[in-house]
Amino acid sequence: MKTFCPYPWMHLHAWPEGKAMLCCVAHGGPNGGEVGDFSKNTYKEIINSDKLKQIRLDMLAGKEIPQCVACTESESLGKESFRLGTLKKYNMDISKLLENTDKDGTLKNPRMLYMDFRFSNLCNLGCQTCGSPLSSTIANNREDNFYETEKLKEKNVLSDRGTITSFVYARPDFFEVDVLPYIDDCKGFYFAGGEPLMHQEHLDILTYLNENKLYDKSITYSSNLSTLKWKKTNFLEIWKNFKEIHFLASIDGDHERLEYVREFSKHSVIFENLKKIIKLKKDFPFNNFRITICYTHSIYNCYYTKEFINALDEEGVLEDIDHIEFNYAYGANNSIQILPNFAKEELKLKRKKDSEDPIVQKAFKLMPRLKQYYDTIDQTIDEPGDIKEFDELINTKLNNNEKFRNALPWLASVVDRHRII
Repeated sequence: MKTFCPYPWMHLHAWPEGKAMLCCVAHGGPNGGEVGDFSKNTYKEIINSDKLKQIRLDMLAGKEIPQCVACTESESLGKESFRLGTLKKYNMDISKLLENTDKDGTLKNPRMLYMDFRFSNLCNLGCQTCGSPLSSTIANNREDNFYETEKLKEKNVLSDRGTITSFVYARPDFFEVDVLPYIDDCKGFYFAGGEPLMHQEHLDILTYLNENKLYDKSITYSSNLSTLKWKKTNFLEIWKNFKEIHFLASIDGDHERLEYVREFSKHSVIFENLKKIIKLKKDFPFNNFRITICYTHSIYNCYYTKEFINALDEEGVLEDIDHIEFNYAYGANNSIQILPNFAKEELKLKRKKDSEDPIVQKAFKLMPRLKQYYDTIDQTIDEPGDIKEFDELINTKLNNNEKFRNALPWLASVVDRHRII
């Protein structure tokens, strides 16, 4: 079954406003991959809706699923897709999942083996490459967006202040209905946000797992590492009990570059917390604790990759992290493709020279996949982009901003020269 994926049998992904998707990468098809709405329906209702039943039947028939275009494209290029990784991880569960399926695609007894609910956009940072759907800080500082605000108010998923979005507002029984009945059976948990370590639902789930000593669960965090404590709970004291945790640390630079790109963050705090989870990993070597730095590669930090890797080395953490993953910034207005051609040429020369830097070479040896990620970024620089997007960025974000000029002098110079040209 070339299109089969176990997720539609055991998982649904949710965004803060309630949009349900097959998984976190299933953005294809109508309405950005939406297959249901958690602000209106339960997991059991959505997983056994006519839409999901048909998707399961189509998968079993080998048909391509519109929502799954990301995996389809990856596999056409010979890459390891999210689907293929999921097949390996849940291989032992597939036969039982299929046995639980009626001829019309209905699941007789719906299960949830992987939980990934983005419970809220609550976040203490306002990252340049983020937006109000995933950052309450940005929502708090944005110009009024009447359509979005009214739509969210109508769905009853918006806070009274109009900044925090959570489908749990519309479903106050969500934890009892869509978490607790499945939590014991669930094998993997993914927490992201907003900032997940600030979410009540994360605290409730982690507390439940801890109190019931369900330490065999696999947990993955996508966190900005601005805090490791919340509501008097020190997460490090709980995490040490678990057998498998993967920390995806979202760090897009160092020093003033970090503090500009991830507004309201502090270099000293972020790196101190990074060192704390490194210590956790060292103190419990028999637990499978992994640390990946997720560097969201954007127009803001593209020129400073070498400097970031050097900063990791200077902080004494380079040898203790498992991987650095370069993610593409979401949205055309954050992409390096919108840079003027002269800037693209400068960027390519800088990155070529940087790849020969001793510390960068050291990182390539420590993390074998890093060189491939680095080269992939190089291959995308010359992809076409709309220069009007760059002009718009200058008018909205990069116009005579002293903090921007001090943090990102090369990009500031690009802006100046582009104006002259």
